[in-house]
Amino acid sequence: MRTERLAYLGDRYTHTYAAALKFAAKTDELVGYHTIFQSINAALGGECDYAVAPIENSCGGSVTDTLDALRAYPLFIRKETVIHVPQHLIGVAGADKNSIRTIYSHPQALAQCDGYIRAEFPDVEVIAVSSTAEALSLARDPSKAAIARTPSEGQHIIENEVEDVKNNSTRFVLLGKEPADGGDKCSVVFETPNKPGALTEALSLFGEHGLNMTKIESRPHKSELGRYVFFVDFECAGQSPDALLRELASRATELKFLGKYSCI
Repeated sequence: MRTERLAYLGDRYTHTYAAALKFAAKTDELVGYHTIFQSINAALGGECDYAVAPIENSCGGSVTDTLDALRAYPLFIRKETVIHVPQHLIGVAGADKNSIRTIYSHPQALAQCDGYIRAEFPDVEVIAVSSTAEALSLARDPSKAAIARTPSEGQHIIENEVEDVKNNSTRFVLLGKEPADGGDKCSVVFETPNKPGALTEALSLFGEHGLNMTKIESRPHKSELGRYVFFVDFECAGQSPDALLRELASRATELKFLGKYSCI
């Protein structure tokens, strides 16, 4: 079996690393990067075979860096997985809640713990960084803490599971330059003409083909204010999406199929 390289955000202490373990075969190599973009770029440039990226959290919502990369680059979703993501307050030995003056974490983790932070640390400086791995690297004296999955060496958990919702989960995707062989779920991104009823007409196609939409989200087109694209996930068990895509293309000004894939 050929060894493949999977790029992911952070290091072995991040949630993305835990997701990458689910996607990887025993012989695969996991390679950490400082940002989501860097990990995706590694897969695009051939430095790695695939990239593992968070795409949606049950509390914090969509991870826009991943959505924007899917639209902009020649990438496909090959697989997805959902994992429980407890967030812990972490500091160096001797640190406690009363000593903390600064808290670091990834923006998604901070959003997932927003209520806790506001209630417990109303006067503490909160700083968003590129990953929870970077947050841990910055929490190196008793006045600084990180919110992350697990402590690194020399650190301990000050308080367990500080996320606002205890069933907090994140959906991760395996991204590659080629589509997967198949699965029960599809994703697509498209833009419709700027006229009344255009989006409604496009979305009605899913129901007409008996396909259940599980998610719809708009994102700025980035070319001009007021112009949007729409991401849709839908179930396609036992059915080809080809007929839908042909009709959708006729009603869209821009269309990209993001893959037909399975959940593991």
